[in-house]
Amino acid sequence: MSATPVEKLLRHFGLTCLPFTRSVPKDGLLEHKSFVEALERLRLAVESRTAMLLTAEPGLGKSTLLGTFDDGLDKAKVRLVYTALCSCGPFGLIGQLAQRYGIKAKRSSAQTAQVVLDELGKSDKQEILVLDEAHRLPRESLDELRLLSNLDFDRTPPFALVLVGQPPLRETLATPELASLAQRLPLRASLSPLTDRETVDYLDRRLRAAGAQATIFRPGAADKVFERSGGVPREVNNVATAALLAAAAANKKHVDVREVEDAVFDRENT
Repeated sequence: MSATPVEKLLRHFGLTCLPFTRSVPKDGLLEHKSFVEALERLRLAVESRTAMLLTAEPGLGKSTLLGTFDDGLDKAKVRLVYTALCSCGPFGLIGQLAQRYGIKAKRSSAQTAQVVLDELGKSDKQEILVLDEAHRLPRESLDELRLLSNLDFDRTPPFALVLVGQPPLRETLATPELASLAQRLPLRASLSPLTDRETVDYLDRRLRAAGAQATIFRPGAADKVFERSGGVPREVNNVATAALLAAAAANKKHVDVREVEDAVFDRENT
C-alpha cells in the first residue's frame, strides 16, 4: 500500500506527527507573554472567587488557553462548568445555566438565580463557570448575569465567573445599560498576537514536539511567516503547514523564504 500524503510529509521531514494542528502537545505549547498573564489572572479569579472578563481576537489561542487552564485544575477540589451559549431560547440565560447545573428553573430569572446561588453555596468544591462566545449574546441576556452577583451583604460569591468572548464584548459592556455588570468584572485579560521572536520560538517548539531533530524554518523564512501571519497562531499554523508542503514538493529538507512566499501565494489564489 502506498504512503498517504501525510505519511510522505512526515517521512520527508522526519516527524512523528503533524506539527501545526489544532491540538497542542504539552511539549509544543509556547507560553508567551500575554498567554502567561491571562493564565495567571484565570488562576487568581478562581482562588479569589472573582468574576473575570477574557477577550481575544479569533485565532489567538483562546481555546488553547482555556484547555491549559482546565488541565491545571485539581478535579477533586474544583468543578468547572463550560458553556458556549449563542442564544438563550425561551428560558433566558439564567434558565439555561440552571439546566447546566441540573437545577430546575423557577418562574422568574431572579428566583432561578437565587436557587443556583444557594445550590452552589452548598458545594464542597470550588465552582467555576466559564461562559464562552459571550460576544454573541444580546444585551438583555448579559444583563441577566447581574442576578448571579446580587448577593446580600456583599458576601463572597460561591463561584468564579469567567466571561469569554471576542473584543466587541468589551464594547458592549461599556454601554451605560450594562455598567452594573461591567463593574462586577474587576479582573480582565486579553490575548495578543505573537511577536516576531515569539513566532520563531513557536515554530521551533511545535516542530521539536513533532519529532524534528533540526531547525526546519530558516531565520528568514520564520520572519516571513510572522510577516504574513501577523503573529496570529492560527494563521501561523496555516502558513507554516503550506510552507512545509512547498518545501517537500521541491524535495528540500528545510524551508526558505521562497517556500513561505509560494505557500502564501497558493493560499491567496485558491
